[in-house]
Amino acid sequence: MIDLYVPADIQKTLLQGLADPQTSGAIGLLFDVSRSKSLRTRSNDDIIAMGYFLAQHADSYARRVALVGFDDFPYGMMRMGRVTLEHEGITSEVFREEKDARQWLLEDPS
Repeated sequence: MIDLYVPADIQKTLLQGLADPQTSGAIGLLFDVSRSKSLRTRSNDDIIAMGYFLAQHADSYARRVALVGFDDFPYGMMRMGRVTLEHEGITSEVFREEKDARQWLLEDPS
């Protein structure tokens, strides 16, 4: 998501994307907050709740999530989200660069 948004916007957009037949067989989810202005207003509980929301739909994207946060604050928030995802059995990694996240998603998970 870009600029300003509320968590419900992320949820709606993700569900629309997962409903698209072209996303069938997805090998992972890239969750990039690098251009988010809203993340700095989120509470720890918001981040944890989003992690649980993502986990509810994890079978739709092979239970793999690449989280991207470009500087220390978003990177730290994504690390917190990763803890929730890992607790729910989702394989995830946190990156500072989108290209590294994409590369990780394309690697064989075995």
